[in-house]
Amino acid sequence: MAPNAKDLALAALLHDVGKLLSRARWGEREEGDRTHTAYTARFVRAHAGLFRGVGVDPEWLEKTASRHHEGWRHRPEYQPKTPEEWCVALADTYASKEREEGEGGQSPPEVPLNAPFRRLRVGEREGEEGGYSPVYALNGRTEAGLRTGALYPEERPHISKDAYGRLLERLEARLAEMARLRLSREALLANLALAFQETLSLVPADTQSEPDVSLYDHLRLSAAIAHALWLYHGGGPTVEALRQDGEKFLLVVGDMGGIQGHIYRIAGAETGVGGIAKRLRARSLEVSLAGEAMALGLLFRLGLTPLNRILGAGGKFYLLLPHTEEALRALEEAREAWGRWALARGGSLVPHLAWVAFRGADFRDFAGVLARAHRELARAKLTPFSFLKRTVETLREPLRPCAACGLLPAKEDEPGSLCGACEREKALGGLLPKRDQVGFFQEGAPTPFLPFPSLKAALEGEGAAHAYRARLDFSPSETPSEAKPLLGHLPRVAEALRATGKTLEQYEAWAKGEGLWEEEEAHPERVLTFGELAALSEGAPYLGALMLDADRMGEAFAKGFKGERDLATPSRLAALSRTLEVFFSGEVLGLIQTPKLYAQRLGWDGLEAEAKARRYPLIYSVYSGGDDLFLLGPWDALLDFALDLERLYRLFTRHPGLTLSGGFLLSGPSLPLPSLAEALTRAEKTAKEAGRGRLFLFGQAVEWETLRALRGAVEDLRRDLKAERLSRAQVYRWLFLWRKFWKEEEDEGGRMRYKPLLAYALRRVRERDEATWRRYLRLLDHQDPLWQHLPVWVQWGLYLERKRKGGEKNE
Repeated sequence: MAPNAKDLALAALLHDVGKLLSRARWGEREEGDRTHTAYTARFVRAHAGLFRGVGVDPEWLEKTASRHHEGWRHRPEYQPKTPEEWCVALADTYASKEREEGEGGQSPPEVPLNAPFRRLRVGEREGEEGGYSPVYALNGRTEAGLRTGALYPEERPHISKDAYGRLLERLEARLAEMARLRLSREALLANLALAFQETLSLVPADTQSEPDVSLYDHLRLSAAIAHALWLYHGGGPTVEALRQDGEKFLLVVGDMGGIQGHIYRIAGAETGVGGIAKRLRARSLEVSLAGEAMALGLLFRLGLTPLNRILGAGGKFYLLLPHTEEALRALEEAREAWGRWALARGGSLVPHLAWVAFRGADFRDFAGVLARAHRELARAKLTPFSFLKRTVETLREPLRPCAACGLLPAKEDEPGSLCGACEREKALGGLLPKRDQVGFFQEGAPTPFLPFPSLKAALEGEGAAHAYRARLDFSPSETPSEAKPLLGHLPRVAEALRATGKTLEQYEAWAKGEGLWEEEEAHPERVLTFGELAALSEGAPYLGALMLDADRMGEAFAKGFKGERDLATPSRLAALSRTLEVFFSGEVLGLIQTPKLYAQRLGWDGLEAEAKARRYPLIYSVYSGGDDLFLLGPWDALLDFALDLERLYRLFTRHPGLTLSGGFLLSGPSLPLPSLAEALTRAEKTAKEAGRGRLFLFGQAVEWETLRALRGAVEDLRRDLKAERLSRAQVYRWLFLWRKFWKEEEDEGGRMRYKPLLAYALRRVRERDEATWRRYLRLLDHQDPLWQHLPVWVQWGLYLERKRKGGEKNE
């Protein structure tokens, strides 16, 4: 009887797990075979009851998982013989072309996993030396495996047999938890993938060549390939048919077009129609979930699992499918179904699907396969609704437009009425702070849910076909799930209470006094409005907006692993994609929600850590994932956060060619979001055009290290203004001179004319305090960053010291 195709995925997911065991028991006197393949077989035998419980024959699984080395001529017991064994062996070969460890399976435990950025060549430079520690100290505790704040390379990583032993203990504990649950095949695969993500993400798959691909990434990709290969052959191939190469695979790329326009098209932004703060996050979540629902719907339709979503980068998803008539039919049907869904919602969010067929041999040049898929995607974007035959199909009955989005018809012909989509957004936005999972349902979804063509998405996981966990939670569950932080962070009244030290009653009185209180119940879980976030700023009551993007990511994926040696294996590209997702989805939220976790890494003292722990949770994540982010919050907290996040990114990548560029703006809380997003996009573009690795703020694109140095000048200015060693009139005089003479069109001589005028103005400072005068004499050096970027640090300091109405500053 032919095995279930998911059993082939399970065997491939397990095939190299013995490497963890062999390293954890390195040098011990054990009888019998000590190759990693033998340890894989022992692992399967040790957990035979778990596999038998989902209907998988443990003996079959043991052989199929361990016999995956065609080249082991002197160990025939580990050479593939049956079609199933050959399927796993071929998947192992296709997944990575890193050099095999040899027939002895020698895999010493002293070799650390390098970051996927180490051999990445970007801007003519490679990454710095450094590896991951699978066991480490975090927040005063010793942790093992993947955690928020853990995936940072170190010059001297802690890697040893004992460290592998700790990982093995954690993995065995997870399997013991699984054994107590009633699992389906899908749930077992998902739980094993979670357990491997936790324990094997910091373990190298290969220690003999380039140890820059984790064992987790290799096993996951191998499972995807084996599953697709088995389905291509219809579930009952011969060994000869499996080994004969051909275009057996499809690489599918999906992309959502018009994301920014869709998210920010909220006509009620100025009037607060529908609860703008909550609905904005709900709409951003909808965009993320739409792409996930499209991917999962295709996978479920073809009997595949989420393991076959092999890449995710820059807002795109990549699926590995079998090249079958059924798969091609499913793709065409999905393209039309999602196109009609988009039209019914006004066509502001446009799904795109493209695919290319490729051979097993093409895994050797997977970057080339990706390039072909991107060309097909570009063509697909030229005809987004190609299934339409007549223009009349796009027409709808004229009705009152929705008061919030202004795009879809309102449900009722009454002023202020919302469309069904905006009503759902309001309901979902209210639930977001109280939920930690997203569930995808094929039927019977709890309300409110997002109705996508293939699946319904709700903020509950129980009973779902598949669920996403908002945190790095690896505990087993009877619901197939994975850790994918998509819910972001919405600051609540509880965060405002911690930031201000007020009681709920005091905060309510303050907000009402400021004219900020909306007609809602006073509750710590209520989401803060943009007006409240602006008012919680230090100094001027402005809302800060930050947009950041990872530089050169297109170059990194297309050419980064191609040099004297072609290192562009699918495993490396998958590892690069997943690691970036960890940063932009996990580490960004970690720095917002638990800043103290990063105190030691970023060199904060106790007072700094306490201050950031109060302020950073006030930051609102509109979106953060892929390789970019958009955040809102109290402007002063957000600007300091930007500096800390950029520092974290450099520590995370340890690559001089990988930088962040972005824009930062101050805004009134009622500025329409489309206008704010457009201005931020221009600011980010200006930063990139200035040379990348910069932040555009207060009218200038400034390199991060320069900006960090200017932060000290900001504090000096604040102290001098507070102590009245400087007058505001003096500082505004500096700004006037800079703007008058420091113009791009001015020649060098013209720019120097500011010096005698500034020297004259500084005499007033000397009359007040000579030490202060000496400090600001640097401004007479036109090459000093203090003068070149004077508008940045001066405006920063002035806004921090701006008084409130009645002469009071906010707390």
